[in-house]
Amino acid sequence: MCGRLRIGFAIAAILFIAATGVGVAADLPVPRKQERVMPVPPMNDFDKLGADCIEATDSCRRFTRASDGKFDAASNIGIACQPKPLSCTKRR
Repeated sequence: MCGRLRIGFAIAAILFIAATGVGVAADLPVPRKQERVMPVPPMNDFDKLGADCIEATDSCRRFTRASDGKFDAASNIGIACQPKPLSCTKRR
């Protein structure tokens, strides 16, 4: 008798879910993907030096412009050095 009661309860639960629409997820609207606007990257200190600058320093490190147009550090910073604002040391 207990097994029939469980089956009856399961059938009643399935009928309740079907009648109320609780289990129907296919009818829900699909959220639209919003287009993201990429912000303009802030100008860094190297951009402020100008396109013709090929070597720069912060009085601790020396930077050189690579073939891809970006600056790479050419030397390491000293242990007691206090960097200053970038300045161009060599132009094309």
